[in-house]
Amino acid sequence: MKKGEIVDLDILEYPLSLGHEVFTEGKIRFESLRELSRVLHGYSSIMDEYGVDQCKVVATTAFRDAKNRSYVVDQLKIQNDITVQVLEDDQEKTLIYSEILNFLNRIENKKSENALISYIGAGTIGFSVYNGKHMVFSQNIPMGALKLHDMLGNIQELTEDFYTVVEEYLHSIIGHINIPFKKGTVSNLILTGNEIQLIAKICGVEPVDDCYTIPTAMLTDLFKRVRSMSQEKIGIEYGITEETAELLYSALAIYISLIDFTTSDYIISPKVELWDALMRLMLIPKSGDEYFEHVRANAISCAQEIAKTYNCNQKHSDNIRKFACRIFDKMKGAHGLDHRKRLLLELAAILHDSGHYVTAKQHLLSAFDLIKDIDVYGMTDDEMLITAYVSRYNEYDVPNYDDVEFIRTSDKNRLIVSKLVAIFRLANALDKSQKQKLKDIKVKLENDKLLITAESNDNVYLEKWAFEQCAPFFKEVFGYNPVLTIKSSLI
Repeated sequence: MKKGEIVDLDILEYPLSLGHEVFTEGKIRFESLRELSRVLHGYSSIMDEYGVDQCKVVATTAFRDAKNRSYVVDQLKIQNDITVQVLEDDQEKTLIYSEILNFLNRIENKKSENALISYIGAGTIGFSVYNGKHMVFSQNIPMGALKLHDMLGNIQELTEDFYTVVEEYLHSIIGHINIPFKKGTVSNLILTGNEIQLIAKICGVEPVDDCYTIPTAMLTDLFKRVRSMSQEKIGIEYGITEETAELLYSALAIYISLIDFTTSDYIISPKVELWDALMRLMLIPKSGDEYFEHVRANAISCAQEIAKTYNCNQKHSDNIRKFACRIFDKMKGAHGLDHRKRLLLELAAILHDSGHYVTAKQHLLSAFDLIKDIDVYGMTDDEMLITAYVSRYNEYDVPNYDDVEFIRTSDKNRLIVSKLVAIFRLANALDKSQKQKLKDIKVKLENDKLLITAESNDNVYLEKWAFEQCAPFFKEVFGYNPVLTIKSSLI
């Protein structure tokens, strides 16, 4: 840190083809692990010279996809005394997107514009839609430039028009994505990734204020030129290695596919890296709270857009979300859960009725199946599974330790689910009719009771009945007996 800004003293890079191994063989070889361990020992020596006492080690796609990642992480802990955090797709992309939005907010004329924001990695494509205020759509596809080439590479020798195979395969994946954007086509396209600097260099585009602006027509022309060229010819033409030439075409094919989602005449590409976000979180303490608030606001925005797709009742979900948060906050001393779990409770409130879109008969199970596989901005697979479990319980149903699927989750997660379900069921019961008869509630802990009071002049017998059904499980989990009192101004 220097005068409130992060300044680079040294940047160390060492190329190691872990991605190639994982995408072709499914695992990291122990020869590569030994080399990786040696490199990290070298990095540790340099950190000692600087007197570094805080170190964070993260891994992304290659480790995520490696079948033997547990062995590799364990060996690095033993050999290097380093704990590797393997970031999930959503975690990696959200960190990068947060840096991109920070960058855009510094550019005055880009602050409130909508955009498709995409990060193309070696093994994944992540993209989100920004409406000028929040993200309204987020999805990750397990198909990056390197993985695309390695998967289809053996076809290359069988056909002269390999580019057609690549484009058809990409279309079969990306072509099915339906971006829910009210204003029609998105206006701006923001791309980041490993190959963007190379493409900018080939196009003769220099960065201005750490940002490349590449005309889409220039990119399209480049793609047309290289699509039918051999790797050897691409390498000679642009002065790059054949290995780099392999990735150039794959990356361009992905970029061209994404251009079709927008009306933009330019690709904006800020020089943003994953480590920028990680360093910010390490070096600026208050940025952690700001980052969580960024995740929370955009996760809720994405979930609300998804809920509209499944015809969920927004007034109902807003109401029980408010009630659930009131109960959660008042029970803070009893549940011991952090603000991240509170967010899962909010997401469950927003999405819990989505199962009705599939079937009324098994809507709870349908909601579970839908939610656990939904991409919500900033949320991990584990967190969406917890959200799905919370959403699938109502006044009749509670977490069942005889359920095979529920038993498969960890003890820690089963406990979290049970606590959130106990709160969620009470909140959901308070608007059982989905007519918002209770506009607000007051929550108070008194001895061994959770006292909930509200006012209403409507018939609230359904809400009282549902509340009584849910109270025993709440008491079983927390030891507090929920008591509902509804006053009427008519009496």
